[in-house]
Amino acid sequence: MTAVAPTPDRRGALRLAAVIVLLSLVLLAGAVPASARSTQYAFTITGHGWGHGVGMSQWGAYGYAKHGAKYGAILKHYYTGITLSKVGNVVVRVNLRSGQKAIKLSCPKDYTAQGTGAAWTIPGGTTSTVTYVGGKYRVVAGSTSRTFAAAPTFRPTAGTLRVLTKTDLGRTGAYRGAIRVIYRGGLVMVNHVPLESYLRGVVPHEVSPSWPREAVKAQACAARAYAIRSRQSGKDWDVYCDVRDQAYAGVAIEDPRSDVAVRETAGICPFHGGKPIVATYFSCSGGHTESVQNVWGGSHPYLKGVKDPYDYYGTLHNWGPLRRTPSQIGGPLGAAGTVRAVYTVERGVSPRIVKAAVIGSGGTRYVDGSSLRTKLGLNSSWAIFRSMGISPAARDAVSIVAGARVTLTGRTYPALSAGATVTLNFFYDGRWRSRSVPTERKVESLPDGYKARYSQYTASVSPKQTTRYYFSSGKAKSPVTTITVR
Repeated sequence: MTAVAPTPDRRGALRLAAVIVLLSLVLLAGAVPASARSTQYAFTITGHGWGHGVGMSQWGAYGYAKHGAKYGAILKHYYTGITLSKVGNVVVRVNLRSGQKAIKLSCPKDYTAQGTGAAWTIPGGTTSTVTYVGGKYRVVAGSTSRTFAAAPTFRPTAGTLRVLTKTDLGRTGAYRGAIRVIYRGGLVMVNHVPLESYLRGVVPHEVSPSWPREAVKAQACAARAYAIRSRQSGKDWDVYCDVRDQAYAGVAIEDPRSDVAVRETAGICPFHGGKPIVATYFSCSGGHTESVQNVWGGSHPYLKGVKDPYDYYGTLHNWGPLRRTPSQIGGPLGAAGTVRAVYTVERGVSPRIVKAAVIGSGGTRYVDGSSLRTKLGLNSSWAIFRSMGISPAARDAVSIVAGARVTLTGRTYPALSAGATVTLNFFYDGRWRSRSVPTERKVESLPDGYKARYSQYTASVSPKQTTRYYFSSGKAKSPVTTITVR
């Protein structure tokens, strides 16, 4: 065929085509190709309760007492199959402080220090300082001193000893019973105190003495059982004075109202199988306690998860939402790469998290509920994690000319209900606006045969001016991304 030279009209068409190509290049200049766009996630956490969730809920006990329940009924609700029996006023050994170079104490009245030999009487009002030098204990009291081959025990001749070295609870002051100072890589201050006196310094620290009497009495019985079960022969102490066991603040915190609760339940203790129970307790359940095997493992038949209908008095019955970034989640949990979801694969009866998948860009690892709570500083492992993503992310710095279209996508874990929508929020003409976006449910395979269900969403936008966007669902939000219009 003979070549035909372009006519003026055809030459104009070619010029127009060239202009369109150039304009297209301008439209795309600065934009990130869809294949190279990244997704950025944000986490929203809500939950219920405060504490480990095993045993007696203190706020739940408060609620039961407010509704007329007696302390025995309260205990039997939270500790399945127990009976109430009595124990003796045995001595409890409380570790007040460890790892010290020196321990200081005093007493308003005369007091004694004794190792293996005769007691040394120290005048009242004199401060004693205990150190450990050359394998022996040196006690300096005023201008005099003694050396002891064995750990010295200090006892008041009247009244109570005064602890001048801060305890692990951050306190100084009067403590009933005796104080023994031992060396275990550092000096350890151990309070030897009768059980019922110990409870006087525990109960008002664990619950308010102003609470209904039956709730305070239930607390006294639970604390009594905990102390009895914690006694350890062959050890130097039984319990710590802080939240590792039971908070114990000595005489300073004693209150006449809680003293009455201790006195009216003197010796009474929950039993199961012929011995005192491990009476764990915590602040607030969120409406249901948890079975012990789902939190710490092991099996105690009396530590079963039960409904907790009056726990709503607790200030953390419900909590959240907490906003977290992927680095705030992934760092503490040791995520592989950038985390996009914390997906619960097993829940207990409460339903606290038993096992969760930490899904990252580099793989998936699993974490138990207790570790999740501790590492992320959550009030409870009864937590609901929702992550929402958006692409392109703000870091992609997408730039277009007015009228060009951009596709916004994302996914949220866990999946929303079938037919659910998410909201696309956008800041335009000086105010936030929104529209609904449909979702599609998807399934992702995880290691060990688990599956994660999520919802995917897509929205096409054509902004005429620079606009900020984010997706939301309920209290959850994705990060904000900005589409710049040149």
